[in-house]
Amino acid sequence: MMVSWSIKSVIPTIAPELDYATLGEVQEGGQAQVAYLEAIHPNTPPERRQMIERDLKEYCAHDTLAMVRLAHFLMERC
Repeated sequence: MMVSWSIKSVIPTIAPELDYATLGEVQEGGQAQVAYLEAIHPNTPPERRQMIERDLKEYCAHDTLAMVRLAHFLMERC
C-alpha cells in the first residue's frame, strides 16, 4: 500500500481487478473536481459535457464499488 490508506492504495490488495488506471479521463478525486467545474462552465460545449458526465459517472460507480468491496472484506474478518 506504499504507506497510504487511500482507497486507491488499499483496493489493489483485496480486489486487483478494480484498478483505477482502467478508467477514462477521471481516475481520482482531484480530477473529478476539475472535470465537474469544466462541465458546469457555460462555455463548455454539450459534447464535452456529455463526455465529462460519462467519465464522472464511471469514476463514481467505480469508487462506490471499491468501497463496498472493502467493507465486505473487512466485515468478513470481524
